[in-house]
Amino acid sequence: HLCTGRQVGKTTVFAIKAANYLVNNPNHQVIIVSLTEDQAQLIIVMVLDYLQKNYKTYIKKEKQAPTKNKIYLNNGSSMLARPVGNTGDAVRGFTGDILILDEASRFNEFIFTAATPTLSTTGGKIWMCSTPFGKQGYFYKSWLNKHKRYKIWHQSSEEVLNNRKISYSWTKQQKQESLEYLAEEKKDKSELEYGQEYLGLFIEDLRQFFPDKIVIGAQTGKRPNLINKRADHYIGSDVGRLGDDPSTFEIVIKYDDRAVHVEHQTTKKTLLTQTANHIIGLNINYNFRKIYVDAEGIGIGVFDILISTEATKRKTEALLNSKKIIDYKASKKGSGGRTKMLKEDMYMNLLKVLEQGKIQLLDDPDIFQSFKTIQYEYTTDKRGKPFMHIFGNDSHIVEGLIRAVWCLKQKHLKLFVDYI
Repeated sequence: HLCTGRQVGKTTVFAIKAANYLVNNPNHQVIIVSLTEDQAQLIIVMVLDYLQKNYKTYIKKEKQAPTKNKIYLNNGSSMLARPVGNTGDAVRGFTGDILILDEASRFNEFIFTAATPTLSTTGGKIWMCSTPFGKQGYFYKSWLNKHKRYKIWHQSSEEVLNNRKISYSWTKQQKQESLEYLAEEKKDKSELEYGQEYLGLFIEDLRQFFPDKIVIGAQTGKRPNLINKRADHYIGSDVGRLGDDPSTFEIVIKYDDRAVHVEHQTTKKTLLTQTANHIIGLNINYNFRKIYVDAEGIGIGVFDILISTEATKRKTEALLNSKKIIDYKASKKGSGGRTKMLKEDMYMNLLKVLEQGKIQLLDDPDIFQSFKTIQYEYTTDKRGKPFMHIFGNDSHIVEGLIRAVWCLKQKHLKLFVDYI
């Protein structure tokens, strides 16, 4: 059981450990379980890279050459990677000697119920690693280790960055830049958020914003084979940075007070012009009623292009997370009203729509994973006023959806560019 802060190399450690296990234990099988296919395949890539550098002759070729999901060795050992989604059903029926659970704190109980029997006939072992996700779930229970089943290791991001030895792959410059980045994160994040994400602490006051049950219940949709040109399509987009952060494009159809999620797309490492052109291209196919974009930070560049383009300028609307709004209901009750951010209102709107069963989401594990990472805490601003802090380390898809579903809040079609 390995509990750490973020970006400490836990997945790399498990990949090396798994590779050596396969080499030293003939005729054994290692099963890797992750929420999404990309996560599962990442470990396969890391294991294969290590084997090619250190045990190249062990790797089988031709018909049993490595794939994105499997590795076979000449000693009879093998590795299988499975994305388990929301239920864990994809791992049923397999038998393994080692079960690796990557980012285990994000797994729901269904997955553990389905996955752990893979070891029942081999007496195998579970290796799990993750950053914490509140005091809940199997990962937290195993961390408590009441029955002494696990060996427990804990490493914070601060410990790893400060204690890692300088080498060709970890230079003094890299160390200094990483420590400076960590210091900035400590300033930007709340104490609870930083404690979870970088100190690897189980924080009781951090709570999951979207319950698994209502998200899974809403994920019954499939992508339509044809685009319904007569439908009222709306798009919500969250603009990612040029690095590893993705830009997302979430498209819904509005039916009175309901929404149906019909398309989900992501792009990575794209220029602002490419992101804007992607939306313009989608508009040609879908003829959106509204285009909702996050126009803060680098998103303003995409917004400027869209409002300068004839086909999109009258339907583009900027929904800014930091825009302040007034809760007039509280004001009428004599409390003077509460200032809150539009981000909070957009998240509460999506939560309400999910709870009321007024949205059908696409059945996609990446979408579920994004919902799963959203957490919240109650804290205070610099003036001591309370507010809800909502965050997530894989929030991009949900950030697109909260904008797309905002169409349900707007009753009248606006015929001009509106900057909120």
